[in-house]
This record gives sequence, C-alpha cells and structure tokens, in this order.
Amino acid sequence: MAVPSEFIPGASEILWEIESTHLDEAQFAFEMWEDALDSPDFTLGDLAAGPEQRLLAHVDALAIGGPAVAQQLLVPATRDPNGSTERVAVAVLSCQDLAPTLEALGIAEAQDQVLGLVRGLELRDNDDLDAALVRVLRSDPGRARAGLLKLLARRRVAVQPWGELGNLGNSEDEQTALAVARLARFSPDPRALSIIGALAQHEDASVRDAALQTALLRGVTGAWESSVYWAFTDHESAARRQALVRVACLGDDAARARVVALVEDPTHRADALWAAGFTGSLAAVHQCMPLLEDDEWGPLAAEVVCAIAGLPTDDEQFWRDPAPTDDPEIGLPPLQAENLDMDLTLSPEALLPVPDPQAIADWWRGRETQFDPSLRYLGGRVLDAAVLEQALHHAPLRRRHALAFELEARSNSTLHVATRALACVQHQQLARLAQHPDFAGLDFQRGRPAR
Repeated sequence: MAVPSEFIPGASEILWEIESTHLDEAQFAFEMWEDALDSPDFTLGDLAAGPEQRLLAHVDALAIGGPAVAQQLLVPATRDPNGSTERVAVAVLSCQDLAPTLEALGIAEAQDQVLGLVRGLELRDNDDLDAALVRVLRSDPGRARAGLLKLLARRRVAVQPWGELGNLGNSEDEQTALAVARLARFSPDPRALSIIGALAQHEDASVRDAALQTALLRGVTGAWESSVYWAFTDHESAARRQALVRVACLGDDAARARVVALVEDPTHRADALWAAGFTGSLAAVHQCMPLLEDDEWGPLAAEVVCAIAGLPTDDEQFWRDPAPTDDPEIGLPPLQAENLDMDLTLSPEALLPVPDPQAIADWWRGRETQFDPSLRYLGGRVLDAAVLEQALHHAPLRRRHALAFELEARSNSTLHVATRALACVQHQQLARLAQHPDFAGLDFQRGRPAR
C-alpha cells in the first residue's frame, strides 16, 4: 500500500504523473528487452543501443526521484500481488534501497510477483546482495524459497555449507527441486553433488535436465553418457533439444554426425536443425541446402548456413520477403474475432528471414572449397577462442546462450558469460574473458565420443 504523498518528505516537489509514466515506459522497455534476448534480429550491440538504453533511461529517472518515488511508486509495485513480472522487475531495478525488496521477496506469494522480484534482483549489481540473499534463505523464507533458490543460482552464488539445502532437493515442489539442481553446480561443498543423481531421475523433465547440466559442468561420471541418451533415445524426450545442443557443442566428429543425421527425421527436425547449427560441421551445411526450398524448414536451415558458413544475414540478395498468408493462425485475426488478451508476440523462429534457395546455393558453391571438412566453423571461420569471443559480441542473441554454455563446459566452469544479464555487464565480462590467461588455449575442435 502506498504511503499518502503528503506524508512523504520531498513528495510535493515530485511530478507524479511523469514518474508514473516512467514506470509504465520502463515496464514496456523491459518487455522488449527480455524478448530481444532470444531474438535472431539483435546482437549485443543492438541490445545495448536499443531496448537497454531506453530501459535504463527510465530506470534512472525513477531512481533520481529518491525515497519519495520509492515509497510512493516502487515499493508498492514490488508488493503488488497482481503486478506483472515486468513491472515488479523494473521497480526492483529502480529502488536504491534493497531492504524493501528483500522484505517483499520474503512475503511474496503470487507467481508473477516472485518472478519479477527474482529477475529484478538477478540484474542488480550490488556487491553485498549475495550475502544478504543467503541470510534470507537461512531465515526460512517460506513461499519465496523456490524463487530465492532460483535467484541464488542465477547469480551463481556458491552457497556453503550446503547442509540442509540437500533436503530441499526432495521437495514435492518442482520449482524448488529445479532451483536446487541449478544451485548445486556452484557450491564447493561436496555434499551439493550428492543429490544430483536423484534429481536426474526426477519425474519433471525440467528438473532432470537441470540436474544433467549441473552434472555435466561439474564432471560427474555418467553425465555425458546421459546427455547422449536423451539426445538420441527412441522414446519421447522433453529434454531432447537441450541434449542435442550439448552433443553438438561437446561431441566428436561422429557424435556431431549423429546430430546432423537427425535432421532427416521430420519428427525431430526442428530440434535437430537448432542443434546442427552448433556442430560447426560442413556436413550440417550440406544437409540443410535441400531444405532451403521448404516453406516450413527453409528459414531454420538457412540459419544453420549462417551460423556455420557465415552466410550474410544483412545482404538482401540472399533473402525474400515473406509470402502473404490467409492463415488465421499466422496472420492477424479478424477485428470482430479479436481477443484483446491474446499474446501476439512472435516466436524467435517466426522472425527468421525467408531464404532465396538459388542465391544461397550459388553463394555456397563458390565458397565450399575454402572449408576443411575435418574442422569446426563458426560464422565462416575456424572455431577457436578468438572466434568464439567475437561471436559472443556479434552473433544473434538467441544463439549466444548455447555458445556461452560451450565456453563454460570447455573451461571446466571457470569462464562464464551471463547471456541474460544487462548488456553493459556482459561487455565487462567479455573484456575480462579476452584477458583471461586460460581462454586463448581452449580447444573448441576436439570432442567426446557418443557411445
């Protein structure tokens, strides 16, 4: 509940209508910023110069309002059980004092409210925040426990001693188990990994997948073999897409060939095409060329050619305008049938450009001999540390998450880029990455066999 403005020092000097507009605009900018993180159209530079610049301008305007704006607008927004995730998140970003936000996290019950508090705190750059979050966790945060665990995992906090956190892995709450599976990868306490085996058998697919990734990054015996199993099992696998990406990034030539071969199977083609782009394999480019003519699969196949061979995405000669459609599932609904609550956000795949098959085939024919089929490529260059660093700067944002995973896995979790952090933070991380003594020597060519 907001404090009446007449009781807030300095409130009479605030232009409240303008501050309220800043909060509304910050919410909208945050929605655009979050969408851009999985977009094929944005690079890190585009994100910084576009959605993030607008977002931070409104956040700064709210922060400048000081305690008066915080008490009247921001703190009430963090405690609103009916507030959207985005609105709560920008309120958290704009508050200078963390104490009210931590209090809100301890009493929050609505899912969107908790998600907003977690996301906003995740993006905060406060040196003392991690220790404060651990104190809240130790004080029995109640309903906010799962969100708090998720926040600690996203901030990569090394919680120790692990102690009673191990028991939370047995929680009936799937979100709590999921957060524990992710948080365990950062704790130096050996007890943190003792629960991973059980979580890898959890009935919820997202928990199993998080446990498997933790095991893989921590070098747990059998984690790689489990990744291969979930990638290629004949049974239905909700974890197949991520497992295929892991095999594509970390497997040897034969393992990557199995990923590419799965493109032939229409049942798994969408997942296989996504993963094939991370193999760096010329075989993946060859496999995708015939699919360029397919209306459904052409854009995904062309994305693979761009990712591996370096096909320019900004050269219009290789792309066509999307064909008009009368399909109500694709186009806008008739006005009389319009649902004002309908989510009209396009999927990242729907934003991919439509390829010109002949132009791309001609382009590839003139360059194919420049590539060595025994090597991995990224953006038309032999994949090494320097090429990966450039890709983390300039690749489409939706592809950077998997690239950052490969970096973390090949460096035994010593090197990391938070691809869902603010761009200004990511630029700092990339600058440190380039100077790290272990980075240049990483081998991105060799991989593990898929037995």
